[in-house]
Amino acid sequence: MPTTKIETPLTDPAFEREVAKQLSFWWRQEGVGPNHVLTRFAELPGHRVYSGPFPLGGPGADPFAIVSCLVSRDRDRAFRRRYALAVRAVLATRIPVERIFVSFDPVDPADHFTPGTAWAEPSEENQ
Repeated sequence: MPTTKIETPLTDPAFEREVAKQLSFWWRQEGVGPNHVLTRFAELPGHRVYSGPFPLGGPGADPFAIVSCLVSRDRDRAFRRRYALAVRAVLATRIPVERIFVSFDPVDPADHFTPGTAWAEPSEENQ
């Protein structure tokens, strides 16, 4: 289940919903149903994030976003780049592109447990 976590000082539920909607549409074009895509937002006060010794936020500063994406380790670099560009395009409606930082954490899909996943312990025969 692809998961995108967006940390930003910008808190606007309408913006968050639009971002989640657009990212879900992008994933649908890639063959992933919208109910299998998570987009999370976390408030990140700018005075608590530094670029070197300089805070990224504060009074009068442009907003920023630090984006972490969990995707299957089978997704190649070209795919990750396309998704990073999609994330940047969606966020750029409110956040300057030079203040959008995107990273990826490739994961094994077999280690992702959803609510519908069987949670029973494997039998000793299968260990």
